[in-house]
Amino acid sequence: MVVMFTLKPHGNKLLGPINRKLYASFAPKRHASAVVRREATKRGFGPGSGKLIQIVTDGHPDLATYATEYFSEAMHTMDVMHVIEKLWTAGECWFREGTDSLRQWIEAQKERLYAGNVDEIIAELCQRRHAIAVTGPGNKGKRERLLSVIGYLRKRVHQMPYDQIIKQDLELGSGSVEGAVKNIIGKRYDHGGMRWIEERVEAVVQLRCIEANGDWDHFVEFVHDRMRSDAQRDCTRLRLQSSTPAELPTLLKAA
Repeated sequence: MVVMFTLKPHGNKLLGPINRKLYASFAPKRHASAVVRREATKRGFGPGSGKLIQIVTDGHPDLATYATEYFSEAMHTMDVMHVIEKLWTAGECWFREGTDSLRQWIEAQKERLYAGNVDEIIAELCQRRHAIAVTGPGNKGKRERLLSVIGYLRKRVHQMPYDQIIKQDLELGSGSVEGAVKNIIGKRYDHGGMRWIEERVEAVVQLRCIEANGDWDHFVEFVHDRMRSDAQRDCTRLRLQSSTPAELPTLLKAA
C-alpha cells in the first residue's frame, strides 16, 4: 500500500496533502516502487529535479533497498511509531509491563528521539544490556531482546533525524498508509469466512483505489473506449466478464 502526496510551502510550514493518490497491489514491492517513481516524475519530482522527496516506511529492509534504487536522492525516514514500539520491547526488559516507571522511561526516550539523539538511546541500551548478568532466570532472553533492538536501531540511525524532520515540517510517521490499508483493504477483504486468490483480489483492490482517487468516471470511459475499439477490430461482442482472472502486474519500468 502506497500513499503519495505533495506539500506546498507556506512560510515556515508545509500545507497538504495535495494531489493525494493511493496505490495498492499484491505484486512485488519493486513494482510498487516503480509506480511511485513514475508518479513522482509526472509531478515534476524526477531525478535531478532538485526537489525534496521524502519516503516514510516501516523500516523493512526491502523497502530501504528499493527506495535507494528508485529514489537515491530522497530522504528516507523510519516511521517514528515503529521505533517507539521497539523501545517498549526494550524497556520491558527491566520495567514491569504497564508500570509508571516504564511509561516515564518511554517518554524520556521519545524526547531524545525528537531531539535527534538516537545515539544516546543506543548507548543506554548497551549499558543496560551489559548490566544484565549472563546467567540467571530470564536473563538470556532479556539480553537477546536488547541486542535485537540495538541492532535494529543501529542499522537505521540515518533514517531517524527527527529533529531535522520536525524543523522542516515533514512527516514523522506512516499513519496515512496504515489508515489507507484499513480503508481500502481491511474493510473489504478482511472478514470472517472470506477466501481470496491473489489475481482476483488484485482486481478488486485496484478498483477501490481508482474510486478513492476520484478517477472512477475517467476509468469507465477508458474501459468503454478500449473495449469498443477491441470489439470493432476483432468483430466480437462487448463483454466485461471473464472466467479467467488477469495475472498480477509485472515489473513496471520507472519513467
